[in-house]
Amino acid sequence: MRTIAIIPARGGSKRLPKKNIFPWHNKPLMAYTIEVCQACPFIDAVYVSSDDEEILAVAQQYGAIPLARPAHLADDHVPKIVAVRQASEDPAVGILDRDDIIIVAQANSPTMQATQLEQAWQMMQAHHLWEVMSTSADGVQNAAFRLVRQHALYNTFLSAHCGFIVAENPDIHTLEDLEALDKK
Repeated sequence: MRTIAIIPARGGSKRLPKKNIFPWHNKPLMAYTIEVCQACPFIDAVYVSSDDEEILAVAQQYGAIPLARPAHLADDHVPKIVAVRQASEDPAVGILDRDDIIIVAQANSPTMQATQLEQAWQMMQAHHLWEVMSTSADGVQNAAFRLVRQHALYNTFLSAHCGFIVAENPDIHTLEDLEALDKK
């Protein structure tokens, strides 16, 4: 069984231009997510999916494997899961087995921790879950990360085989979000 991380990081952010590579404390936002994934010994490979050459270059600079995403899968109306599905089928990823785990890690959640991913991964293993998602303390999914088994990546129905990990990881979409994060 393999575990891979896919970090969707499209270009074209509107509220904070170049959000995924915007510098925060002298490092691109996306680099924090890449480094967290690399710190997890159970993750076999870290990929960044993007339609933007600059983002892909930064991904490679920080040790992730760049996956070029077609432009038609990178606009505001394409659900993230569609881009993740496309990335999981990229020849650079190789063939995924049914029970392989894909960690979808958000590029603009720089406070994510390796211990959170490990807790989610262990929960998935211990309870034979199909998915584990991050939530805020009030139980609202925050999309910082989602673990999904390959066979559930294409589900079109709600699964009862899912779990949740409380992980307070704010999304960064604006300069104000970064300023608020610096005040914490």
